[in-house]
Amino acid sequence: MAFAPNQRSDALIPPRPALIIWQNYYRDGQDSEIDPAFVPHDGRRNARTDYREIALFLRLYHAGRHREATHTGIVSPKFGTKSFLSGSAFKQFIKAHPGHDVYFLNPFPQNAYFSYNVWTHGEFCHPGLTMLAQNLFDRAGIGFDIARMGRNAPDTLLYSNYWVGNERFWDRFMDLSLRLLQAMERLPAPERAPYFQHDASYHDPVPLVPFIFERLFSTLLLMDPSIRAFAYRHSRAEILRAASESPEEYRIVLAFKDLIDEIDDAGVYDERTFHIFRSILEFKRVQSILPRRERSVAAG
Repeated sequence: MAFAPNQRSDALIPPRPALIIWQNYYRDGQDSEIDPAFVPHDGRRNARTDYREIALFLRLYHAGRHREATHTGIVSPKFGTKSFLSGSAFKQFIKAHPGHDVYFLNPFPQNAYFSYNVWTHGEFCHPGLTMLAQNLFDRAGIGFDIARMGRNAPDTLLYSNYWVGNERFWDRFMDLSLRLLQAMERLPAPERAPYFQHDASYHDPVPLVPFIFERLFSTLLLMDPSIRAFAYRHSRAEILRAASESPEEYRIVLAFKDLIDEIDDAGVYDERTFHIFRSILEFKRVQSILPRRERSVAAG
């Protein structure tokens, strides 16, 4: 077929696919374990970086690969074992709810029943984390007070990279991430050092940096209400299954799920609400240390 000199050939350019989800792998042979609904992504060069997943996002974003489909995302090799959901089911969930900037699945839905938001959870798990994060917001010139942040109910709660977003969401998420990363890189060496200290209580030798950046997704959704986010809603059975590896979290869901759901449905968060969450978190803390003390007494 011949074209006139000024005739455009845009019709020959195939449209972007609606959805691409990459699944990262970190070691030789792990690519064979990739969910068939996802696209394998070689993350072996990134396996031990202190920045962990945020480095993968930076690489994809700067390469413009987030524009290869209308909505794109990258998940970890443990997506199936953590979420109990297949890749095809996750994609079907996204396709069944069109019209949103970002879709996400929180593999730890039980956290909504003992943590008011991602930062109260972060401070509980990694004491001092909120101070380090607030320092980055301040140094980046972002007028955001973590201590005054609102509630992360299940519709905004996520601690991992299990999200799939359009270009609008990617731009907003990466702008926030880059501003904070640049603020950290500008810190004098003594001030930067605490961000790279390893948390001895965590099961993997990971510095504190990734624990800050994995909380930016939920933070951004509260900072920018214009973002149209859609969360996978877990059933009671799915939440209990996710909590089953932790006896105290399982007990918390059994005891408090209905109460917290009522609070979230009402959408009124006052001092009574804060007191409830503080009490539940203290209950979790006490319950989590009792088994260790009992084992210590038995061993003595």
